[in-house]
Amino acid sequence: LVDRLARSLDWVYAALERVLDKDEFTARLVKLCKEVEAEGVLQRIYLGINRSDYMLDHGKDLLQVELNTIASSFGCLSARVTAMHHFLLERNPDNAFLADFLGQTSFEPGERVPQNLADKALPRALATAAKLQLEQAGASGSNVRPLVLFVVQDGERNSFDQRWLEYELWDAHGVATIRRSLTQLATRARLEGDERTLLVDDQRVALVYYRAGYTPNDYPGEEQWDARTLLERSSAIKCPSVQYHLVGTKKVQQELARPGQLEKFVSAEDAERLRRSFAGLWSLDRGAQDDGARAAVEDAIANPGNYVVKPQREGGGNNIYGENVRKALQTMSKEELAAHILMQRIFPKEVDACLVRRNEVVRVKALQELGVFGTFIGGEDGKVYLNEHAGHLLRTKQTDVDEGGVATGFSCLDSPYLV
Repeated sequence: LVDRLARSLDWVYAALERVLDKDEFTARLVKLCKEVEAEGVLQRIYLGINRSDYMLDHGKDLLQVELNTIASSFGCLSARVTAMHHFLLERNPDNAFLADFLGQTSFEPGERVPQNLADKALPRALATAAKLQLEQAGASGSNVRPLVLFVVQDGERNSFDQRWLEYELWDAHGVATIRRSLTQLATRARLEGDERTLLVDDQRVALVYYRAGYTPNDYPGEEQWDARTLLERSSAIKCPSVQYHLVGTKKVQQELARPGQLEKFVSAEDAERLRRSFAGLWSLDRGAQDDGARAAVEDAIANPGNYVVKPQREGGGNNIYGENVRKALQTMSKEELAAHILMQRIFPKEVDACLVRRNEVVRVKALQELGVFGTFIGGEDGKVYLNEHAGHLLRTKQTDVDEGGVATGFSCLDSPYLV
């Protein structure tokens, strides 16, 4: 679905049109996308490492929170957490605390804790795509070895999750990596030849993997935008390309929830299956609202705790909750409202949890959010090289916390335990 949307840019541009007046960041991404398309796209292989996040509403319906198409993180660390939980359960079969906490006298981690192979599947997708890029460019079999560029933030704080990817890329696939920020790339990256081959410090790059570039904070000046533009113009694979990046916006998610939109890209049967996982999503663009959206806005003003207002941002800490929902709906200009969406708030069932923070164990009432990774490699003419489930991420947070990011300190990594 993401790939088909990214190849249907007129639909994406139309979906985002009313967002752009008050959202300079999304407007800049759209401008970049149009410039790349106008020049002629030389990227022939597309790689998506996506994560779809869900919550179990009232313990019954698994509803989608959002779809992440850029810098979907914590796959590798989640796999290590799952391995740790397997180890603890196997080594402590008679532990009284675990028996009391889980409400069971025996533990079967092999059956109860699902296997998590994100630390294998994600680097496998990166390696496969990088090697395909060299084959497509006619460079395979030569002295050129596939090289993956990790685009990271200045002063990167999440390097440990990224390092597991790097190590597995080399150990299992013989694919080397380099790490550069957009600031560094502004002076150390260049394009060569008619194919616009990407060179960083004179090394040929087959694949660009963004772990930065999803927030305006990553672009403090024009030099960072110049670097992003150079990368997008190159023939190297971008994960994600700017087209995939735009597909991951909240507005696109909301537009897909409108009747008849999913059917433009998938079969009626698949559309129905996807729609069953959609939470309520409504436009805040007054010029494009139907009766259902207007009714949802009225109810959100009356009952703000049942809704969330979302901008086109990733990275956590951007959404509007509680009484601030009413305030936003009543005070924002129509242009500001059009740059946001309204979403049904999902209410997971509270669970008992033990959170480890700053070397202390705290037993709390908590909520959980499940992220499911998927990897996709597509080529020209709709050819699919890879399309598979790629592990999961479970985040647990205290019930009084609204946001759910791990890097932002709102939640902890966890593992599902099936009962």
